Amino acid sequence: MNNMDWKVYLQERINAIRVLAKDNTENNTLTERPILFRLMKFANAFLEGTGDSRIIVIYGLRGIGKSTILYQIYNRLVSGRFFSQLEPSKCVPQENILYLSIDQTLLLPFGKDVKSPIYDAVKNFCEQIHKQTLASLDKKLFILIDEAQFDKNWAVAAKSLFDESKNIFIIITGSSALALNLDTDTARRAIKEPLFPLSFMEYQVIKNKIFPIRGTAENLKRLVLQNDRTTVGELNASIVQITRNMAVRKLDLKKEIEEYITLGGFPFGFSLTKEITYRRLLDMIDRIVRQDIPIISNYQSDTIRDIIRIIGALALKPSGELPQTKLSTNLGISAAKVNDIIDTLEKSHLIFSVKPYPSAQPTEGLSKAFKYYFMSPTLVSAIRYLNGMTTVTLEETSVLWENSVGSTLFKLCYTTGTIYNLFYDPRKETNVDYLLQNPLSGEIIPVEVGLNKGDKQLKDAIEFYSASYGIIVSDFPEITFEEKIIRIPFWVFLYI
Repeated sequence: MNNMDWKVYLQERINAIRVLAKDNTENNTLTERPILFRLMKFANAFLEGTGDSRIIVIYGLRGIGKSTILYQIYNRLVSGRFFSQLEPSKCVPQENILYLSIDQTLLLPFGKDVKSPIYDAVKNFCEQIHKQTLASLDKKLFILIDEAQFDKNWAVAAKSLFDESKNIFIIITGSSALALNLDTDTARRAIKEPLFPLSFMEYQVIKNKIFPIRGTAENLKRLVLQNDRTTVGELNASIVQITRNMAVRKLDLKKEIEEYITLGGFPFGFSLTKEITYRRLLDMIDRIVRQDIPIISNYQSDTIRDIIRIIGALALKPSGELPQTKLSTNLGISAAKVNDIIDTLEKSHLIFSVKPYPSAQPTEGLSKAFKYYFMSPTLVSAIRYLNGMTTVTLEETSVLWENSVGSTLFKLCYTTGTIYNLFYDPRKETNVDYLLQNPLSGEIIPVEVGLNKGDKQLKDAIEFYSASYGIIVSDFPEITFEEKIIRIPFWVFLYI
């Protein structure tokens, strides 16, 4: 592309983002998610010259709202709404914001010498639109990059732009492969922000405009991780407020929980039928396998079928651990290949594994296999439904509840500042669903999803692991306590 071509293209991008942002945020039900407020703090510090966090990398599954977040950031920048109030003095001129979707940018006729579409686009943005070089740039520019994984050199490009100008702020979104492809130099400069499927709180806020008391999620985290019971009064008051607001809107809590689990993990499911939502989810999984996974691992084309079969087997299995040897035998895929595929699926953030706790001594009948869960129970529900499992039985509900709590705990381990370890209890005598381990103190927190089990297993687990307390997540009306047991309603736990 010559200079004139770049100028025309970039001006089109400046004009297009106004329409895209309006069409994708104005006439739908989407409300801003908590991650947006963290991003705007970084953007504000950059604008005021008080911070040096100028590369933000947002990664996660397809369909969870990364592109929408970029549109919402654009709206806030041009309006000067970095926080709750409008600040006209901070309005960013539209020509100072460049939005690029790299899957579309790659369609441009680049020359053979172009190593990174991102770098070339930003360099020409400075030169052709703002008549300055990267080195001489004296105005604050915001670069919003979507689908960055399609630029194989995106990390090097981001590092180069960071080093060449202190007046460029970049937010990069894409698949989970982004976090894996960060080289050491870029990682030192970038803030990584994983984005997960919607929590039940986000689902209620976005779909029904039902807001909890401020600080509910943080109070829940402290209760779960630190046994901090000082704010339980506030938490129970929030429960009362939420249920009251739902009653005013004539919403049934049980139905809302069921719809969240089966449809609510992904924002696009709000306005579509179950059938269409599920088919879109399967299409999303197919694109992860065919487009994202090859970026993570260099598989041959004939492996794609095996990956799809393994995804199906993990979704259709009953509750409990699944030995890879059994998976290998049942599917006729070598054990080494099964192990490699599962490792790749974890890196894609489609699934995650929970290991058996290592210090529990092997006993007769003890299984050392991992348990596998999907990042959202909505994915499990879609695959099972489209494979004929349409009847909601107690066993089906149990599988989805266990996956819901597991994915919440997995997210919790990543968002606390201190990365907790997540295990399951392999002992036949106790066999609670999850064990959270504080990596610093080594303290164990047993967690039981008590849909169809009593308290005995949790009490035995607390004693065996010398735990100071344990948690039962079940169908309770409020948060209650016994001597060493915290009981948390299932739907409240999903507010974390």
